Amino acid sequence: MSIQLFVIFSICSALHVITSSTLPSPELHMKYGGQALNALQRLLQFFEMDAKDLNLDGLYGLRIAQGQLNALHNTLTSSSNENTHLTDVHNHIQLLSNQIERIANKSLTEIARKTSAYLQRFTLVASKPFLIDYEIRKVKPHLIESGERISDFDEDVSDACFAELLGSSNDSNSSQCFVTQSCWKLMTSVNSADYRLTHQLLWFLIAKNIGCIDHRPISDLASKSLKQLEDRYCSNIYQDAQTNLIENENQDLFLEQVLLCSMIGYEEFLRFDWFNTILTWQDPEDGCFNGKSDTMETSIKTKRHLLIEQEMTDGCLSHKSGLASGVLAVYARALLQ
Repeated sequence: MSIQLFVIFSICSALHVITSSTLPSPELHMKYGGQALNALQRLLQFFEMDAKDLNLDGLYGLRIAQGQLNALHNTLTSSSNENTHLTDVHNHIQLLSNQIERIANKSLTEIARKTSAYLQRFTLVASKPFLIDYEIRKVKPHLIESGERISDFDEDVSDACFAELLGSSNDSNSSQCFVTQSCWKLMTSVNSADYRLTHQLLWFLIAKNIGCIDHRPISDLASKSLKQLEDRYCSNIYQDAQTNLIENENQDLFLEQVLLCSMIGYEEFLRFDWFNTILTWQDPEDGCFNGKSDTMETSIKTKRHLLIEQEMTDGCLSHKSGLASGVLAVYARALLQ
């Protein structure tokens, strides 16, 4: 039995400028925003030199970065831009976005040659900039779940649910936005942790991005609003991220946790101590993100995240570096717009 994912979720259609007192003064906005862009520029230089080894999962992080850069460029160049002390007269932001497009085109050509079936499954989210509505909000401690958390993650089942949502599953009747109740149950289940939890959030963000969510009712399964689900997911992700970073358990997971919640407006994830820590993970020579500073040793061949990791030149990691590009772009947009 399938249900169509046109849900009566409340969607904020406008992209907001951050004015919260959570973030520091305009001078610090510019300082840290500039650092984020400089780090991103170094990372993109690496990607451009080794685009052939960038896999689809790393590319997805770059597409998120590109969406953030495009939104920032549009804000800074808009005639209604109230932030008159900060403009982009030399189109530096747009040039970075253009660079990502070049990297993506090179990568997609190589991916199509090596794994065309895999590309066909996920091309809808890897073929263009990924942008989601940004609404300033706060994590809600009362939504943090108690008891045993489930981190078991079956990548094949997860991949199948994403493909089902995208209309690219192996089912002959596959249609975009139609999902089985088993996938709905998996993606809305409680007491999840780690990659299982971030993938639940990601699944709904992709649903929103590709237009599966509007204001039509479908079933009692969809009685909760997307905003309520996002509040639950990100409140629990924030707690997990704090523990993860303190124990330095998994930098890749931490970047995924920060990226997915910060890009939809949860300001607590835009911490400056976290930003400074992330910058220390960037390789000073290559500009990429590798596993040298990560205490968790896991086989690259079996390690699965947004989808899968791949080693690039000099031990640089495709998925981890892709996530980092998205995180740096979110910081830049939040601080400079």
